[in-house]
Amino acid sequence: MNVWRLAWRASQHRPRTFWLGWTLFVMFFTFPVAIGWLLGTGFDAVSDGRHSRVYVIAACIAVLEVARMATIHAGALVWTQAWVHIQTLLRANMLAAQMASGGPEAGQPVGSAGEAITHFRDDAEDVAMLVDGILDVSAGVVFTVGASFVLGSIDARAAGVLLIPLAGVALATRTLDTRIKRFRAADRAAASAVSGMVGDVMAAATTVKVNDAVDSTIARLQRLVDARRHTAVRDRVLDESVWAFSQGAADVGLGLVLLVSAGAMASGEFAVGDLAVFTAYLGWLSFLPRMIGRMLARRKQASVAFGRMGGLVADANPRHVVDDRDLPIARRDVRVRPATVRPARVPLDELEVRHLRATYPGGAGVQDVSFRVRRGSFTVITGEIGSGKSTLLRAVLGLAARAEVSGEVWWNGRRLDDRAAFLVPPNAAFLPQVPQLISDSLADNVALGPVDDLALATAFELAAVASDIAAMPDGTGTLIGPRGLRLSGGQRQRVATARALVHAPELVVLDDLSSALDVETELQLWTNLAAAGMTVIAVSHRAVAFERADQVVRLRAGRAV
Repeated sequence: MNVWRLAWRASQHRPRTFWLGWTLFVMFFTFPVAIGWLLGTGFDAVSDGRHSRVYVIAACIAVLEVARMATIHAGALVWTQAWVHIQTLLRANMLAAQMASGGPEAGQPVGSAGEAITHFRDDAEDVAMLVDGILDVSAGVVFTVGASFVLGSIDARAAGVLLIPLAGVALATRTLDTRIKRFRAADRAAASAVSGMVGDVMAAATTVKVNDAVDSTIARLQRLVDARRHTAVRDRVLDESVWAFSQGAADVGLGLVLLVSAGAMASGEFAVGDLAVFTAYLGWLSFLPRMIGRMLARRKQASVAFGRMGGLVADANPRHVVDDRDLPIARRDVRVRPATVRPARVPLDELEVRHLRATYPGGAGVQDVSFRVRRGSFTVITGEIGSGKSTLLRAVLGLAARAEVSGEVWWNGRRLDDRAAFLVPPNAAFLPQVPQLISDSLADNVALGPVDDLALATAFELAAVASDIAAMPDGTGTLIGPRGLRLSGGQRQRVATARALVHAPELVVLDDLSSALDVETELQLWTNLAAAGMTVIAVSHRAVAFERADQVVRLRAGRAV
């Protein structure tokens, strides 16, 4: 992983914005070179009694100072845009990989909400900070080269001494390479644990209260916070130590410059103008060593960030984190909704599962399961808890991301090489055991994009939730609150079922739908799906499902019996 190359690709997502911001900042650091030289020239003019020239030089310095202030203000505005674009590109690529169901762009799912926060917020910011450090260093190099040329024309030894602190900073940062990476990785992991715990507690606040688990929950959170405090302090102390060393090295460099030039100053070889130039440059000459030290430390931290973000994208390759992508964030007048790209519908005649195996590192999963599903049939998957029912469904659909999967799935006699990419609407739809709803209207929860009114109404009817929605004051425009909080458990399940049915998929896969439904509602649902001629694979334990099933696949310890 070449961190410099990855950071450079991220910076070039909007090259015009980047280069305009870079130019403005370089100009800001170039002005002091000219201003210092003019000061020296002005003091020489004063010594020579050329007063008219002094006024001209003073006017030039005033103009340059005004231009320098205008440049830094413009540069800050432009660079803020570049900063936002860099982080948005990284986040968009991670989000696209997380949302992709199969295909070349799909990545491994994020482990928890806490990890997602640190990946999308902190890791993306670490990369932007590295690019920002590159900008600072390049601007500092431009100033130092210009200042060295001017100083070298006065005293070549003083100019040469400027290289010593740079070498010291590079050596120190190189020595701390492994420790910087280790401390940053540990801090990010601890931050993920705290964020995940807070999110879980907020989502399950009622459960914590009714089970009188407040004290134990707070104690657990306290341990995670203590661990995060330890890693954060350690990481911050190391970061500040590198910065302090860089500052100290810069100060030592300035001291060496003064020491080398002291003889010339004492002997009077330095003219008043030469002394003015040195005085004008002294404060600025410490900038480059400090920025190099900070940039090298940020490079180590960005290496950790790219490694973490790379785990969420295709092939776990950090290169895909910086893939070029259209970001319509500059369009202020319209709300942009990306077009949904779906595979072509392939009418289902027969689905065949052959010797499917999916096992997790702990050994749980399914072993050598085979069955066939014909068009319009109803297949029930059943078995005791932990027998592998959910794993089987996810393996068929290509969604068992963290399991080792083998075996084949055939659609109309054609083997599906990328099941996750093919088995999406309109070919297939999946309703997980715990469906997730968003804080939006019922219509938007079901459609998740452009859907005509007839398809929406049909989906609500098939899911046996149309009468419930008709009784709501705002109908399909009813806002359901976070996670569907304003709906009952059965209503949430049926609304999620309508989402699976809205595109009239060839195959409907339902994971334990009956867990939140009463017997009558479940019977009505199976009747509706049969009347619509839909092909269904469902996990269920109820007799009403077995009575309607064309076949039942029973699992025991991960095997069909």
